Amino acid sequence: MDESNPDETELLIRRTQKEDSNAVIHRVRMRPLAKSRFSIPLCRLQSLPLVRPISEVDVARLQNEFVMGYRDGDRAMYVSPYNNLDEVLHVTDEIRATWNSFWHQANDDFDSMLRNDSDLSHLVGKMFFVWEGNHRLTAWFRHINKHHSMDKDWHISVDCIVVDPRNCTAVFLNAMNDINW
Repeated sequence: MDESNPDETELLIRRTQKEDSNAVIHRVRMRPLAKSRFSIPLCRLQSLPLVRPISEVDVARLQNEFVMGYRDGDRAMYVSPYNNLDEVLHVTDEIRATWNSFWHQANDDFDSMLRNDSDLSHLVGKMFFVWEGNHRLTAWFRHINKHHSMDKDWHISVDCIVVDPRNCTAVFLNAMNDINW
């Protein structure tokens, strides 16, 4: 370390005090890694605003941006079948009662896809907690339910990265804070 270079010294101190967010995310991604990224219907996502509380101003802005629909390739949401207490939320009759027929179909198709893959079949019937992406989830779901509830094409699945943050929740929350804007 070059003590005469304060920028280098500061960078070294930061690196020793904080774990690399990319490494944390890589470590908690569902295995096999190649199957940890896939599309999930919005109806199967459960808000978990731990990283950043939901701001209605941000939700309104995102709803305005969503008027033309979902853009393939949009930023992936980080989701998990586990919340911060390591609990799982199953799709229940009570949850299904809040969905219209298009969400039911999206859910059934999604579970069928999961059942047909031995690496993903353990996710059948589970909700996914959104660790990063809650503002988008809230905005998109509200917009669809308000303006497109009877339009099948708007009952979408979105790009998600599935993680398992059990046993390292605090470290994972720090990583999510780093990537959240």
